[in-house]
This record gives sequence, structure tokens and C-alpha cells, in this order.
Amino acid sequence: MYQPPEYRDQPVAFDSGCALYDAFNRIANPFMSSLCQACELRPATVNEAADDPSTPYLVCKACHGRLMALALRPLEWFNLAKRHGWAQFLLHDDFYDEDGTATQPEEDVERPELFPAPTLATVRDKAESLLDYSVTRWNFEDELAEVWRQLPADEVLLALNRRFDASRNMAVRSVVLQVASLVGPFAEALARRAWDEYPDGVPYWSLVQAASACLPIEEGFARAEAALVGMPDRTRRESFAALAHFQSPRALQWIEANAGEPTIEAWGRLAAASAFSWPKAKQWLSSGRPLNLIAIDALLAIANPQTPLLRKVRPSLGMPASESDIRQVLEATAVADPVPRVQQRIGALLSRLPALTSAGS
Repeated sequence: MYQPPEYRDQPVAFDSGCALYDAFNRIANPFMSSLCQACELRPATVNEAADDPSTPYLVCKACHGRLMALALRPLEWFNLAKRHGWAQFLLHDDFYDEDGTATQPEEDVERPELFPAPTLATVRDKAESLLDYSVTRWNFEDELAEVWRQLPADEVLLALNRRFDASRNMAVRSVVLQVASLVGPFAEALARRAWDEYPDGVPYWSLVQAASACLPIEEGFARAEAALVGMPDRTRRESFAALAHFQSPRALQWIEANAGEPTIEAWGRLAAASAFSWPKAKQWLSSGRPLNLIAIDALLAIANPQTPLLRKVRPSLGMPASESDIRQVLEATAVADPVPRVQQRIGALLSRLPALTSAGS
């Protein structure tokens, strides 16, 4: 392993995943400081507050100076981001590109070319290293998911359980649960353990994503639904769309029981991902507010999916009628509810009727 001149004769970090390494270092050197979380070579001498007060940045003096000046080298940024998540203050995308390049440094970045961050190509063969890399990504892209699927499930599951136990950082645990959703039922026990730590120890959206893939549908949906009941209204409105991960008509029943006004587009997007059919759409369109508005948004979301989840799900309209029948119902809805929102969205739907009728064929 190449070491720049200023790092020579320093101890080399134990390459088994950042959380495991930190634990190893504390056990092996109980009377010494942990190593700097940025360079992973010098002792950490500075405790700098992060967004999560329980997990501050632990860095050496030199790295602390670069951290505060927004001038970390790419590898130093990566080493902090893999522990704390890229969205933390002093690390997020206002200050660094996804490869760790400083974009608004307050001082010159010292020889960044000697400290490159790992790339997908360099970490793809080892679950622990791939997990570090995954935590630093702005988005969990399909290419990254496919690399995870190529690794042995038992190796992946071992890495996920270790990292989940070693870190209580929400960003890290969120990625652990996202990867668990790729493993599926093999990660069933991990998904249940994660539910045991909700809500303080895991984020809802990623937890539901893991539950939808790892647990039996009845159990997973029941857990997700029960958690929504216990949320404050505002939090529930920000969270209920996670039910789309199940792609289950049970979510349509939940909408009917819980939808209210003002109606936001998330209701329609949830319906679109949940086996929405034309008979159900007709029922909602004729029932008045808020279900008629949700039905219109659901049909639009099927005809023109806008969110990453919907593009992944590729929803289709179940049991579609002919274009002429759908047009007739939509035009009648526009006459019955002539407000601008309804008029505009039904106009958009009428221009996309082939996308509705072909989706179910």
C-alpha cells in the first residue's frame, strides 16, 4: 500500500471495515486515543461535533484543520463519510463532490492527487469495503445494487450484521438496510432486529424497504402500518409513502382509511405502486374528495412516473378499460369537479391515455 511521505512510518489502518477497525483499535490500545477517522494513521486528538452529538468527528490536529477549512483530501473525506454519512455538516454536497473533491475550500487542498478516494472498481470484491463505499454515495444507483447482488449472500449478511451492531449512525444503518433489501429473506433476522430498535435506532423509510423484501408480506406490512399509527401527523405525512415498497393492494385499503385533505401527490404515487386498477380508479373518481384527487394523481403517476421508486417499480394500471371509456370517465370527473387542479391534471391524463391502456396489456 502506497503511503505519501508525510504518512510513512505511521501505522497502517486495519482493512476490515471502518467500524470494526475503530473497535479493534480501542480494544487493542485501551490507554491510547483512537486513530484519526480521516487519515486513519495518526492518533485522534480533536473531538469535533457532528450533526449527531453521539458520534462526533474524532480527528488528528492536521485533519481537523482541513475539516474546518472544507479542504479535506478525497481519501480523508471518504474515511469520514463512510463513518458518518456524506450528508453530515462539513461533508455534504455543498462542499464536496461525490468523489471527495473539495468544491469550496477555504484554503488550498494539499496534494489531493496523492489521496484519491476508493472507486467502485477497487471495492467491488469485498463486502466490508463495498459497504464503506455505499455509505458515501449520494444515491444508491442500480449499478451499485448489481455489484452487491454479485457477492455471496453469506458474506454480505455477515458484513451487514457486523456494521449494524458496530454503528448507531442513522446514515450508516440506512444503507445497511438498503443492502439487506437486496439480500431478501436471507436477511430476515436482521430486519426483525432492526424493528426492535425502531424508532430511535433506525430510520423508517429504509426499515420499511428492508421489511418489504426480507419479511413475509403480512408481517412486514403490519409492522409498517403499526409504526405509522404511532407517528405525529407531520411525520406520518412525510413517511407513509414508504408503503410503496410493498407494492401491495393492502396500501389501497390504508389510503381509504387514512387519506385526508389537503391532498399531496404522495398519496397518488403510493396508490400507483400498489396494484392500482381501473375499477378502483372509477370507484375513487366517483366518491368525491379526497379519493377522486388521489385517483387522478395515481393515474398520472402510472402514465408518467416521476420518482426513482416509481421508475423502478414501473407501475401499470390493472384491468384497464378502452381509451374511449377512460376518456369518458375522466371528462365526467372534470365536469363534476371544475377546479384548476382537477382540470389541469385531467388534461394531462387525456394526453397520455395510451400509456394507461398499454400499461396493463
